[in-house]
Amino acid sequence: MATQGTINYKGFEFEFDYNYEPYEQQTYEYPGSPAQFEIYNVTLNGIDASDLLENQIEEFDECVIDNLTNN
Repeated sequence: MATQGTINYKGFEFEFDYNYEPYEQQTYEYPGSPAQFEIYNVTLNGIDASDLLENQIEEFDECVIDNLTNN
């Protein structure tokens, strides 16, 4: 399920969509599943920002994950 979020990154307010699937513990009958996090549709003032963040996407992703997990 997609969720929308916003983050102030380097002084600019970016909007993005993301999917988060939490960690599922392993059991005897189920192998479990690691947590998964996917960010997509990053925009700035309604305009696609993927080219703008091309060389900084890993830093942006880490900033978003830190922000979401610490709030």
